[in-house]
Amino acid sequence: MPHKIGIITILNVNNYGAELQAFALTNKLGQLGYDSEIINYLYYKHPDYIREKNSKPIVKISFINNLKGIILKWIDKFNTITHPQNSKLRKLRFDEFHKKNTKTSKPIKSFSALYHSKFDYDTYIVGSDQVWNPNTRTSIEPYFLAFAPKDKNRISYASSFGVGSLLPEHYPAYKACFTHLNHISCREKAGIEIIKDVTGKQATHVLDPTLLLSKDEWGSILTPNQSKEPYILMYILTYSPYITELALDIQKKTGYKIIRVCFNSINIEKKPDILNIVDAGPAEFLGLYANASFVITNSFHGSIFSLIFEKEFLTITPKNKSNNSRQVGLLKMVNLENRIVQEGSTIADINYEPIDYQSINKIIESEKVKSLAFLIDSIKSQ
Repeated sequence: MPHKIGIITILNVNNYGAELQAFALTNKLGQLGYDSEIINYLYYKHPDYIREKNSKPIVKISFINNLKGIILKWIDKFNTITHPQNSKLRKLRFDEFHKKNTKTSKPIKSFSALYHSKFDYDTYIVGSDQVWNPNTRTSIEPYFLAFAPKDKNRISYASSFGVGSLLPEHYPAYKACFTHLNHISCREKAGIEIIKDVTGKQATHVLDPTLLLSKDEWGSILTPNQSKEPYILMYILTYSPYITELALDIQKKTGYKIIRVCFNSINIEKKPDILNIVDAGPAEFLGLYANASFVITNSFHGSIFSLIFEKEFLTITPKNKSNNSRQVGLLKMVNLENRIVQEGSTIADINYEPIDYQSINKIIESEKVKSLAFLIDSIKSQ
């Protein structure tokens, strides 16, 4: 009988990074000979998720973060209502991508349904993505595998807090949650430090699952972009006039056109010099990356796919944000801190030296070996 693995992560949230990291881990486990699937526990932002009393957050959410979450939820609803065709096609492409590429269980719509489910997995894995974010407006206890049988192997692979630090008052709740895990890894060095501070345990630093697959493996599932002209690709999660100004400046220097792959189904900004793509699914997103001549992003996974497809790129870190540690840690690992541009920096001073991908790929390959060793050893340790 093949070893069966159930994975809980963030899925079906209309986010390229979340969907692609989920696919990547199941795909890599399949290559390693394991029978894996995603436990399709709906994320709390999903319209079909059922809120319950026992699914309240494990730590207190600040008024500002709670308000931000409510506003973003209503913005998503507004986008769906005002741009129904874009939203429908985009959702269809996301759904088709997973139907074709990602094995999932039937949807589990509530906290209690998850805890009452009867699973037959030999090993349970949580990760990757921001499953341990303290600003999550529901209980993150399931993302510490608290629902899994105590006699089963429970692993965290590349799980992320999404922030650079935790408030001290959050430590007790997190410490209790970490007792459910047999093997702990994290995708950010900052997260390793948080785990040490909270639990006293030494977690293992591993790569995000998307970096476990090669450029050719990603290329085998993408939908090619048909643009015959070179283009600058913008992938921006937080709207920034500064980034638009930067893209237009690079356009003047290169003559390249600008394509923006939008993070939802609405055009945030309409400019004649920028082509907005609002209905791309994960496969189309990969195709846009593969064919780009230059990338500008403020996304963690946007930076990762720039590395995977060996692009010239810039990662913009917004001011006054608590989760820049993800991008900074990633680019520090591959000695590319010079590709980090803080929002508001003088555009004329930006460094555009060509990137030496030969040395970068060696670093990533070395880290991949360590990451796979952790994953395989943790599974076999049962």
